[in-house]
Amino acid sequence: MIADPLTLVPRFEALLGAEWVTVAGTSRWTVDGLIPGLAVRPGDAEQVGAVLRLCAEAGAAVVPWGGGTAIEVGNPPRAFHVALLTDRLSGLVEHDAANLTVTVGAGMTLGELEGVIATGGQFFPLEPPRAESATTGGAVAADLNGPRRAYCGSARDLVIGARAAQADGTLIKAGGKTVKNVAGYDMCKLLVGSLGTLGVLTELTLRLLPVPEISRTMAVWGADISDLLRLSGRVLASPLLPAAVTVVDAVAAGALGRNAAGLLVRATGFEAAVARQVRDITAWAEQAALDAETLEGEAEEALWRAIRDFGWQGEGIAIRVAVPAGEVPAVLARLRSIVPASSGVVAHTASGTIWIHADPAGFTAAVLGAVKEISAGHSGNMLVARAPRELKAAGDVWAPAPQARALEIMRAIKQTFDPNGILNPGRFVAGL
Repeated sequence: MIADPLTLVPRFEALLGAEWVTVAGTSRWTVDGLIPGLAVRPGDAEQVGAVLRLCAEAGAAVVPWGGGTAIEVGNPPRAFHVALLTDRLSGLVEHDAANLTVTVGAGMTLGELEGVIATGGQFFPLEPPRAESATTGGAVAADLNGPRRAYCGSARDLVIGARAAQADGTLIKAGGKTVKNVAGYDMCKLLVGSLGTLGVLTELTLRLLPVPEISRTMAVWGADISDLLRLSGRVLASPLLPAAVTVVDAVAAGALGRNAAGLLVRATGFEAAVARQVRDITAWAEQAALDAETLEGEAEEALWRAIRDFGWQGEGIAIRVAVPAGEVPAVLARLRSIVPASSGVVAHTASGTIWIHADPAGFTAAVLGAVKEISAGHSGNMLVARAPRELKAAGDVWAPAPQARALEIMRAIKQTFDPNGILNPGRFVAGL
């Protein structure tokens, strides 16, 4: 690795222009305590490739940086010399409203994307934490899905085309504008969730959905979370097709201005179908002696923004546990017995995704180990998405570890795409 990344400054300035190279105040791009020597802001894919080529020749470690909203995801990097900022890659390439697709620069934020596609009566349903500031490239690279994953699909389902720059500067293209466009390996799937360890995304083609006719959320509140989980199970076993089904414990509900646990069911679509879901779920809540209310408009949107961003505001630890949907009640019961009482839990019961938000002061390595055991014991996996460096450094932030053959394949892929190990070195699974 390079001894002094500042030796690259003249070459970067000649390539990009001095105004797009920053050497002062780089602490704003700190990752797990490591501060880069400089930051660069390439203006197009060719400049991204040229920057990476120079870094590869010099052995400078690069961390791609979009909106920075999920930059904490991953193991602590082994080295960090150059922050590669993608905010200038923010243009609209094409919005094909008739075919429900859009192609944009990877530096466009999801907030900006929403404004672009809203005119066509469409939306992009990924909903990662802090979505308004997250870039499309960063959201795809981090692969953090939102409350509507079970209904609308994950990032792997919604990305149908991608362009990226490899570590040696080579520009590659995968997928295209149609869903069925892959005859061989689906490279888009490989890049989704790779944390920029295989290449820097420069452009994405995304699948969109029509904005539903109406949206309503049934919020059911009760003192016993078990009652809410049973009602959630009834909803999921019924013919109803809710867009999101989420259970929050009393601690998480406190952030919503409530003093009791809650079940939140979002219904979207045609008015008659939504009305039936409201009617049935309200009746089932009354049968269970639970309080229910129906939210719409800004009150509904604010509620789901709070759920989406749970654990990602301010300081704290955020842990994602993913298990088969049917295992959620048992996992929640076991988690409650080991995590600190001040911890909040949000469970998207349709997809089996559970988020834990905890105070670092009471969340020890032993507690983390117990969470790992619980997730593995229920055929699931765990990600320490946000945590102090010392806790992340205690072991891989992903668990369980890949099987030996799978890890061998992953290492071979990393070696092929990034032979010098300059892209986010050490940040991916097993320190890749």
